[in-house]
Amino acid sequence: MKKSAVLLTSFFLVISLFLSACASGGKDSITSEEKEKKKLEFFHGKVETAKIFEELIEEFEKENPDIDIEHVYVPYGSTVLKTRIARGDIPDIFVTYPIEYDYLLRVEKGYLLDLTNEAFVRNIQPEIQNRYLVNGRMYGVALSQNAVGIIYNKDIFEELNLEIPRTWDKFIQTLETIKKAGKQPILMANKDPVQISVFNLNLVANEFDSKYWDKVNKEDINITNDKRWMRISKKMLQVLNYVQRDSFSADTDQVKKAFANGEGAMYIMGTWALPDLEELNSNLNYGIFPFPATNDSKKNNVLGGVDAGFAISADTPYPEAAKRFLAFIVETENAQKFSDYEGSISAVKGVQMKKQEVKLIDQLVKQERVVNWPNHYWLGGTAAEDEFRKYSQQFFIDRNVSAYLENIEKMFSNYRQAE
Repeated sequence: MKKSAVLLTSFFLVISLFLSACASGGKDSITSEEKEKKKLEFFHGKVETAKIFEELIEEFEKENPDIDIEHVYVPYGSTVLKTRIARGDIPDIFVTYPIEYDYLLRVEKGYLLDLTNEAFVRNIQPEIQNRYLVNGRMYGVALSQNAVGIIYNKDIFEELNLEIPRTWDKFIQTLETIKKAGKQPILMANKDPVQISVFNLNLVANEFDSKYWDKVNKEDINITNDKRWMRISKKMLQVLNYVQRDSFSADTDQVKKAFANGEGAMYIMGTWALPDLEELNSNLNYGIFPFPATNDSKKNNVLGGVDAGFAISADTPYPEAAKRFLAFIVETENAQKFSDYEGSISAVKGVQMKKQEVKLIDQLVKQERVVNWPNHYWLGGTAAEDEFRKYSQQFFIDRNVSAYLENIEKMFSNYRQAE
């Protein structure tokens, strides 16, 4: 794993090798150990998991001294990855999500290594791992699932004698009760379009199944006058009545800090945010409950999908070394460490959810009451996601339902025509 200190060490190593080569007439200028060192780039956008990956990489390199893992992580990794792939600069190992258009396109173009027959794939729960199937072959492996819910401040709920809302109407009533008590009902980072979609895709995913998106991708679908789209759009506006005044100037980091400091009762976010909140306030008394998208509690499903899932570039010079790294990451012991750190729901067999705060979400996932991210089904992949987020942010600003749905319908139409 690359560290800044390695640069200085490498400098002295090169000088020593050069002097040794001069003394021996230029022979054996590079040791056999250096010749055999395999360097692999591990790229992802899950910045919040950087610390646990650093720890796992360090352990892996101790067990595999012939492999050096360069750990590269950046915000909005999916967008950066798409740009890198377009210019032919493909990392050796990177996060990839099954089902989504970008994954299918990379499989079609031969960018990903076939992992179907690798032994470590059998360590993954089949119902999750099989999402990577394309024409009977798999080109990725799942480590964890993400899940979105409503993170809530238990102290505020206890102070106001509030129960966890399990229906939409009860959720709105709860927001109103908190507001009347003079407290901030909910915090949102509306400056960040990605965070907006984390909220509104809960409603979209609980309204439309995968078959609906098949139709959207293949034929003209009237969205503008669809009562279902109108209904969920109006629900989005209902919640906006309870956000903090500066929500459109607040970014994700600011909202996390505010929630960790007890400045809001609720925060709609995925399990991936939990490590940051705990680091900001180790004494934070919080929980996370399923998003109550409808008034039928038995039909409310958890929004989520494969979160940490990995692919190997078909062009990596060290495919066996890369496979060895993935096999290590999805070992039950290491997957447990990852789950314990992040609070994510593991895709690896034998891993238990130990984070009590996530138990309610975990129960629904184990009952398979989960809906996949709708954007994973959209033609256009990352580009379509970015457009949807942009239109959603504009909608949150102008609150014009008709204009919003016209933009969404036009977006799907443009990508459909592009196919």
